[in-house]
Amino acid sequence: MKKRVITVLLSGMIAMACTIGMNPVESQAQEKVHTENQIAVQDAEEADDSVITVSAKNGSDIARELDNALKEARDTATDSNPVTVKVVAGSYKLSSTLHIYSNTTLDLTEGVTFTYSRTSSNMIETGTNGTYKGHSDFNASSACKGYSGFQNISIIGGKWYGNSNCDSSLIRLFHAKNIKLENVTVSGGGCAHQVELAAIDGLKVNKCTFKDLARRKSSGNLKQEALQFDIPCDTSIYKSTYLDGTTMKNVEVTNCLFQNVPRGVGTHTLLNGAYHENIKITGNIFKNIQEEAIIALTYYNCEIKNNVIENCGGGVLIQYFKPLSSSVMSTIFDGKKVYKGQVRHNAKMVVENNRMTIKYTKYSDEVCGVKVYGRKVSTTEKDKKNKTIPKKDYYISGVKVRNNVITTAGHGIHMMDVQDSEATGNKITGKNYYAKDPRRKKYDGVFVDLGSKRITTNSNIIKNMARSGVFTQNYSTSMIITNNQISGCKQHGVQMFNKSTCGKLSRNVISNIKEHAVHITKSTANISGNTISGVPYGVFVSSDAKGKIYQNTYKSGVKKKVYVGGKTSGITSKAPKITKKSGSKTSMTVKWKKVSGAGGYEVQYSTDPKLVSGVKSVSLSAKKTSASMKKPAAGKTYYVKVLSYKKVKGMQMYSSAKAMKL
Repeated sequence: MKKRVITVLLSGMIAMACTIGMNPVESQAQEKVHTENQIAVQDAEEADDSVITVSAKNGSDIARELDNALKEARDTATDSNPVTVKVVAGSYKLSSTLHIYSNTTLDLTEGVTFTYSRTSSNMIETGTNGTYKGHSDFNASSACKGYSGFQNISIIGGKWYGNSNCDSSLIRLFHAKNIKLENVTVSGGGCAHQVELAAIDGLKVNKCTFKDLARRKSSGNLKQEALQFDIPCDTSIYKSTYLDGTTMKNVEVTNCLFQNVPRGVGTHTLLNGAYHENIKITGNIFKNIQEEAIIALTYYNCEIKNNVIENCGGGVLIQYFKPLSSSVMSTIFDGKKVYKGQVRHNAKMVVENNRMTIKYTKYSDEVCGVKVYGRKVSTTEKDKKNKTIPKKDYYISGVKVRNNVITTAGHGIHMMDVQDSEATGNKITGKNYYAKDPRRKKYDGVFVDLGSKRITTNSNIIKNMARSGVFTQNYSTSMIITNNQISGCKQHGVQMFNKSTCGKLSRNVISNIKEHAVHITKSTANISGNTISGVPYGVFVSSDAKGKIYQNTYKSGVKKKVYVGGKTSGITSKAPKITKKSGSKTSMTVKWKKVSGAGGYEVQYSTDPKLVSGVKSVSLSAKKTSASMKKPAAGKTYYVKVLSYKKVKGMQMYSSAKAMKL
């Protein structure tokens, strides 16, 4: 079958000719576009998609003709036969909003530039707030709920220049499935967000550019993501749509550039119990962002990988609750219905292989490479609509921050009310602290706070931080701090304060620290196997701290090895002398000579000759001089060491010991 697609230019009349001729499978497309104000004819002998071509005089207003073409596509396109609306190369004005519908591709790849001349409304949006499909306000009707409003929409290529006097976003798409933006450039505008998307399942934003969005003047701290993922739940948040609280799903933002904008990509609306799912933000470049490059608010199953974040006020901000309850929503349909979502904790989130340079700005949530935030609500708090927020701990868990390179004028990684998460393999360097920053002396490589639990800080390289390499405080418990290289920090290598606990603070290499390699106050820590050099004090422990100190190595430049509760001498015990050791296939026995003044003993054993991995231990009273243990792995060779200890205040100070083969 042969198609003829006729487009009337500038006259405002666009018509699709009837279809005649041969079978579509046998035909091949051929297009011919005549000069302006004439008829453009496209002969197509079987094209996969129908094509409507629109052209106009360079510099003219193309809004009416192009919107008519999009309506023509609306009325003819189907799932099996989508329509492409193609605009001929040129620079055009838009004096009114374009409306795009299902199964339509807007093709601007020939070199099309749009400049918006209107001071209100969007440059392009899905659907209409007029009559469509029997609804007088289709976009706000129940026919446009969930992801069912639109589907299969693409905008390919083109440059969209916003009006600095217009406070509406340039591109606004919502309640849809399978949306693609590719090679699109958006620039300027007087809006909060250049591209504003909500309630979409299946979004791909690839090779797009978002640039030159000015910060709006306001008495408050506006959150202006250039590319925003929102939730339609209230008119004050996402007006003129069906306000059912539908979230974003299956989103990919790849290979894009964000430059000279207040915020990069992300979300700032929190609907309690609602989560955006399956989000990938990879391979993008963020330059000169005033606040955070990426804001992952209530994102579930999220990957943030291989991005370059350069000269930004913040890198990645991950939140599962808000610092201010007035920023939280609990209702949909303008407060008429409580949203019934299940509060989650496990984010299943990976932040990996990103490269960041973070500068000081007064606008960012915090000057920080990666911030992970949850919060416990323990008193009566009201949300934005004055509804009571349920009292509970809105902590976040399951976050892996791995192998990032962070150069920062603030914190490297900051975790608050976070559980079962890790900071591993990152390279964090403090640099270019701003002289007028009121917090410039209080920044750490990894800072764990606000009752966080089971955080692993392992194999990071941390240099030149304004305060400490690793700092954990305020009831943050069950920490693991191992195998880190920490140097050049202005206060401490590792610092613990106010009822924090660390079961394993070991095998770290800490050097050239201004005050203490390890500083423990009002906390509990087991400190072992660390290598310390170039510090006034190796391990500093206040009289109100608890735990164990043993087998640390002190090298050159350490003035005082250990300070515990005001004492620096007479606080260590002698190593026990082993008198007998034996072993069979299933058990082992070791005996030693009693150490005068010892408060007790500990026998450590492992198949590792250095007793670093897989170590098990048995604690014994001062009266004991032998121990028998079953071998966990029968028939294997084991190594053992016996340590004595003294109790100094709340700390057990262990002797040195050598591993012996059984």
